[in-house]
Amino acid sequence: MGAILKTLNPNPMAQTKERRIRCDSSSAAETVADVEELLTKILVSVPPRSLVRFKCVSKHWLTLISDPGFFRRQTHQKSKISGFFSSKTEDEFFKSIALRDREIPSGNPFKTSNDSFADGSKLRILQSCNGLFLADVLGEGKHHPLYVVNPTTNQFRALSCPSSETWDPFMFVRYALAFDPSKSPHYKVVCVNNFPHYYDRGHHEIEIYSSETGEWKRLEVPFFPSPSDVGRHHDCVKKAMHFDYRSRKGAVYCNGAVHWIRDTREAIFPLRFFGDGRSELVRKETDVLHYFDIGEERLGLVSATPPIPLVVKNIPLDFGSCPTEWPRLAQRYFGESGGHLYLIETYQHCKTQFDVMEMEIDYSGWFVKYHVDLNPLFTALPDSNAFVVLSLSQEEENDNEEDYSADLLLHMPGKVLTYSLRNKAFKKSVELANKEYFLALDDEYLRDEVVLFPYIESLACVGR
Repeated sequence: MGAILKTLNPNPMAQTKERRIRCDSSSAAETVADVEELLTKILVSVPPRSLVRFKCVSKHWLTLISDPGFFRRQTHQKSKISGFFSSKTEDEFFKSIALRDREIPSGNPFKTSNDSFADGSKLRILQSCNGLFLADVLGEGKHHPLYVVNPTTNQFRALSCPSSETWDPFMFVRYALAFDPSKSPHYKVVCVNNFPHYYDRGHHEIEIYSSETGEWKRLEVPFFPSPSDVGRHHDCVKKAMHFDYRSRKGAVYCNGAVHWIRDTREAIFPLRFFGDGRSELVRKETDVLHYFDIGEERLGLVSATPPIPLVVKNIPLDFGSCPTEWPRLAQRYFGESGGHLYLIETYQHCKTQFDVMEMEIDYSGWFVKYHVDLNPLFTALPDSNAFVVLSLSQEEENDNEEDYSADLLLHMPGKVLTYSLRNKAFKKSVELANKEYFLALDDEYLRDEVVLFPYIESLACVGR
């Protein structure tokens, strides 16, 4: 009986020591967890480019930063544009500029991809989307893959192009990249074409690649009818609304859809004459916008042409009812900000005055959001015409969705200026190291529009 009582009632001092050990172990575990959480909170606020370097600190940091949960937390931080890549190249590198005294990836992995083409073909940037870039290859006589590139992590993934068995270098093809890290770590690539088998039946072939499944999915979508073609003989059909070579090669992602606008060749103004002798400059019927809704897998059309800019309306007419000067487009900026699509057109005869147009959320058409006149601010500058619009950005102020700051980023030789659309004044500027460096858009030897692509730092994985 005494032995039993001894077993049921161990030494009180030993029992106290055991509780102390358990308590100390629990306290140590909680301390480690607290330190881990603190480290995570600190690293989440660090710019992605620095995080790429921090992976080399230790295996622990590498595991922590590479964890999908860390990526999800890091993407909830407000990402700002770090710089811009141009579609133009110089010494095999894409021309670029950096903002906020930060570095921008100097060519890799774009140059790494270029070096892999034995036939001398070169990479071409089509689109940037929340830190990832979509690129294809400029080359003749060979069917090259597509590339999804992350300049921050120096990674790229080659995607075999869809419909390779029917590929024809002279047929119409447009690609787009859809990536929203706040919703999913995966991206999709959309391919729209009119290969003969589908074109003869009046259909587009649309193929969608998912990085989650690693596979392409195929759809068929009929051509859009054009109101001006009603009653016309098939040989006289203008196909004004068709999605074809008239659309810009690169797309813009916004609100779960990718959008293609017409290129600058369609943004011209024919002269319309009226029976009473009057005349006016009008938009071409073909100047439309196409989009593909990723979630609904539906191709859409915005048939409403953009408004006539004030600088075009104000061109005087001569005695023969013809304009004294034909409007010639200098730049056509098309981009996204704050969940809205924006269109800005500057013209050679009056570059410092332009309209900022916004697309209605229901795609019912464009409307003028801001009239911009930079003349009063540019009078002291040596060459006020030497500038390009980089982007439009909106930032909420005081956590009020209706109270936001809308700014234009303007690039001039050697600097980047921030212009407040609300206050109509310059807020700040970034001086570039090279005071003469300028990402000019004019290049008469390029067949395609020169476009500037925003670069946002990202840890997004492009796949293997």
